[in-house]
Amino acid sequence: MSDLDEELIGHSYTRARKHPLVIGKLPGAGRLPGGPYTITQIVTMVATFGLLVMTRDLWAHFGMGNFLVLIVLPWGLAWVLRYARMDGRDPARALRSLLIYSSAPAGGRLSGRPQRTARPRLASGTCTIHLRTLDPAPAEQPAAAVQPDLQPAVARRRPEASPSAAAAGRAAAAPRTHLQALLASLDERSS
Repeated sequence: MSDLDEELIGHSYTRARKHPLVIGKLPGAGRLPGGPYTITQIVTMVATFGLLVMTRDLWAHFGMGNFLVLIVLPWGLAWVLRYARMDGRDPARALRSLLIYSSAPAGGRLSGRPQRTARPRLASGTCTIHLRTLDPAPAEQPAAAVQPDLQPAVARRRPEASPSAAAAGRAAAAPRTHLQALLASLDERSS
C-alpha cells in the first residue's frame, strides 16, 4: 500500500472533554437523589413544579396522589432531558440556537449591526475616444504605390552595429499604419 492509498482515520474527543455544569451535592456533602443535574434539568423541574402549583385547580382531583404528581412529573421530565440530545446538545441549548438563528437578519451581522446589502442598480457610463492624426502623408499614399518586398528574409536582414544604433534606426523609420503612428507617438511622449 503506497502513501497515497493509506486510509486516514480521525478521532474526535470533544464530547468527552466537555463537561456540563452540574449540581450534584448538597452543602452537607450528601448527594441529590437521581443527581447530578444539569442547569437545564433544574430549570425544568422548577418551572414544571411552579406550573403545576399554579394550575392545581385543573388537575388536582386525586387526593393524596396530588403530591405524588407534584413530585414525580417534574423529576420525570428532568430525567428525560438528561438523555434527550439534539446534535449532541441538550434541548435548552438547541432551542437557544434555534431562537438566535430565527431572529438573525437575513444578511447577517457585521460588527453587531444588521448587514444590509445595497439594492442592485443599473450602472451606465460613457467612454470617449479621441483620435488624432500625426502624419497625414501615409494616409494620402495610394494603395498601388506600396510594393511588397519580394526578397527572402535572410537577404533583408542587415547586420547591426550596436543595439543603440538599431533603436535609432527603428525610431527613424516611418510607421506604416495609423495604429503604428499612434504607438510611436506614445513612445515619444513617454521618453
